[in-house]
Amino acid sequence: MTTTANETGIPTQLGHVALRVHDLDRSIEFYTDVVGLKLKNRMRGVAFLGIREDASHEVALFPLPPEAEGPDKTRVGLYHFAWEMPSFEALEKLHDRLVEKNVRIGGYSPATNSTNVMFFDPDGNEMEAIWEPSEEVLATAEKTGVPIPRLNQVIP
Repeated sequence: MTTTANETGIPTQLGHVALRVHDLDRSIEFYTDVVGLKLKNRMRGVAFLGIREDASHEVALFPLPPEAEGPDKTRVGLYHFAWEMPSFEALEKLHDRLVEKNVRIGGYSPATNSTNVMFFDPDGNEMEAIWEPSEEVLATAEKTGVPIPRLNQVIP
């Protein structure tokens, strides 16, 4: 008899992230125009955005007053959350939008088995967009000595 995730109580995937933001409209604009999400629902002052057809949302935005403190990297809490990109080309297009829209870039990983960019939303919440190539692509890169593609880095 095989054991399924349902029987073990292990989650199958992350459902969504809920963020507190200062300006809901500004954040909706950022997550739709820059990241590329769709506004799926807006009710009782909360916005729900996403890309998956089989999910109600991946990001929920909850507004706080302008005087609310923003994220603080010296405190315990969320460091960042990551968007999986289906290809290097998709990552590159997102990166181009980030640069075009003057989004604050946090940096890039030196990892040789993936390509990424770290960036911030208007409220300082950090995200990562990452392309993790298949084992086949990584094996070909190793065999040929040609590394996987990298983004043209913008110095943060």
